[in-house]
Amino acid sequence: MNISAPEQLETLTRAELRGLVRDLLLLSTQQQAEIAQLKAEMTRLQPPPTSQNSGQPPSRDQKTQPSHPPARKKHGPPPGHERHVRPLVATPDCVIPAPVSSCQSCHADLQGVTPVHIQRRQITELPRAKPVVIETQQHEVICPHCQTLNRGVLPPGLEAARQFGPQLEATVVYLKQPQHLSYERTVQTMQELFGVTLSAGGASSIIERASRQAQPQAELIKQAVRSSPYIHSDETSARVGGRNWWQWVFRSAAGVYHTIVPRRNAQVIADFMGDAVAEVWSCDCYSAQLKAPAEVCQLCLAHPLRDLQRVLDEDAQHTWATDMQKFFREAIHFAVARRCV
Repeated sequence: MNISAPEQLETLTRAELRGLVRDLLLLSTQQQAEIAQLKAEMTRLQPPPTSQNSGQPPSRDQKTQPSHPPARKKHGPPPGHERHVRPLVATPDCVIPAPVSSCQSCHADLQGVTPVHIQRRQITELPRAKPVVIETQQHEVICPHCQTLNRGVLPPGLEAARQFGPQLEATVVYLKQPQHLSYERTVQTMQELFGVTLSAGGASSIIERASRQAQPQAELIKQAVRSSPYIHSDETSARVGGRNWWQWVFRSAAGVYHTIVPRRNAQVIADFMGDAVAEVWSCDCYSAQLKAPAEVCQLCLAHPLRDLQRVLDEDAQHTWATDMQKFFREAIHFAVARRCV
């Protein structure tokens, strides 16, 4: 039964409606079977997503065991590699002579004989680390004329509220931030390398104090980056207080600015940029990034490169995909070469 308009349903009898429903159920069952068959065929023909042909992180790639053990690689430098020798320091801190006292053959006394050659070798060593305890003695004097209590001024870096010096605090910040050690490992490293007893709370206070001191410089970097004509941005998850926050990075030729906020929306970019508008904004396909205030949006070429690789994984005959990959890689190499000039 052919029904071309919904109004025709009003003219059908009960028996005709039941027949129409039976036909539709039969057609739906056939179509569902065809859809399932097509999906199975697509799954069979389409290569699985990996970090090489999609935005999937490498941690989700399926690890396959090689059918045969890999061949052992030759150790050492490649053939033709130029030999490099560590240069000698002109003025070493310590010189230990090894004179000849007697002849190994006839046992004659050679202490007064001038050596024909002195073979120099140098060993670089670290001094034994030992904490230096600095005691400040702040004088308090009562003025005999006005009875005012006067205190001596402590030098910078040795203020009354401090328990650790600037060099020690700089070392803690270095271990915790650039080297990404946990508080527990930072405390352990300070104890084992330098003999400094430090609690996790003390390390946390040092990091917070350094953060406040670095904030003015961070603001200068922020101003320099957002006023740049070309800006690249990205975001990734970060754990803060047991919750999932987002670490945003904004990069330009002027510097790199990081901020960690609880949001992942376009308002983060708007708050960072203020009234500034970039000429070119480079990012991925995330919708919040595509709304950045810029005259032109440039998609990060790593993403289309992976998408093109998945096209080639499906069918290697797509030569246009190979040509596009070559074009994108040449563009990347050209940009890198310009930055290195």
